[in-house]
Amino acid sequence: MERYDILIVGAGPAGISTALYLQQIAPERVSRTLVLEKARHPRPKICAGGVMPDGVRLLRGLGLDIRDIPATPVNLVQFGYNDQGVVFEEEGENTPFHFYIVLREELDAWLVARARERGIGILEESPVRKVSRSGDWIEVATEHQTYQARVVVGADGAQSVVRRAIGGGKARYARALQVWAPPPPGHPLHRERGVYFDFQYVPQGIPGYIWDFPVQIRGQAMRCWGIYDSHVLSGKAERRIREAFYERLAHYGYRPEEHRLYGGVIHHFYPDNVFSVPGVLLVGDAAGVDALFGEGISPALGYGKIAAQTIADAFAREDFSFRDYRERVMKSGLGTLLMQRLRIASILYRLRSPVLQRFIWLRCAGAVRWSIRRMMDWAARG
Repeated sequence: MERYDILIVGAGPAGISTALYLQQIAPERVSRTLVLEKARHPRPKICAGGVMPDGVRLLRGLGLDIRDIPATPVNLVQFGYNDQGVVFEEEGENTPFHFYIVLREELDAWLVARARERGIGILEESPVRKVSRSGDWIEVATEHQTYQARVVVGADGAQSVVRRAIGGGKARYARALQVWAPPPPGHPLHRERGVYFDFQYVPQGIPGYIWDFPVQIRGQAMRCWGIYDSHVLSGKAERRIREAFYERLAHYGYRPEEHRLYGGVIHHFYPDNVFSVPGVLLVGDAAGVDALFGEGISPALGYGKIAAQTIADAFAREDFSFRDYRERVMKSGLGTLLMQRLRIASILYRLRSPVLQRFIWLRCAGAVRWSIRRMMDWAARG
């Protein structure tokens, strides 16, 4: 049986950022750290692929430049209702809405490659089957091997094996569907480098939005279309999200049946989520991410920074209870952001009147601009 100081389960942005921040903060732990990944990179992943300014800032703090992979810069963002709404159009890297769209499979593979270059051990095709306690050690069993570690980091996504093993409580999931398609021919409403969020289905009981993002796939300009159902409210929607999504695609001239449909779930952040037990921390989607938009990449990177510092402090004190991890998350800029977005989601998605939705997105531009800008700088707040 192999023993490590730290085992990280999952090699997505949350797991790899935890490892990379550990390499910065406590380089002596690198040789005693192993990342276990169930798949092999590059592996497909449903995700709109937005790396927001805070995510870009966190990557730079790790010495990484998002432009090293195919990344589509965005210079226009629209939040609205039925193709009308509040528009942010800005140029320049230091503006709040200058961000990038990437393919998750390329982002994740790039992060893994950079981590390996820095001496971090990553073992792919090693799905974790069981996590248990053995005295002062946490035992992790894969299909082929059993490991022990003082610390285990659950970075294994929305349906985390680690979270279930530690009694993570009731999971609250959002749902998303997605297709990749060429730009709609001749449609005048959506710009090539524009990102669009449309909340037109909230009045029909779908508490979320339709998205349209630009993306590069093998050098070709494409669009990533999707529908997000936050599922933050109880009750049954009047429309099935697939039906609504296909209706919207048809509105833009697509034949939905010609495009492969991808589906997935997102695990919400709630303040009463389980974030840790002695010897185990959760990060990223396993801990819980944004309920308002379902944004996961930047929060995953932020969790990695908090977790790495918590782990380094635990080894310095020889105290692996992690009793302060929840407080660290909640008091961080990330925790403040996730709470803000949860509160907004619980209000916005209750407003099922078309009149109210139009009023918010068409008549309250100033308030919307202020609120959204306030949510874009959390990494700068720590």
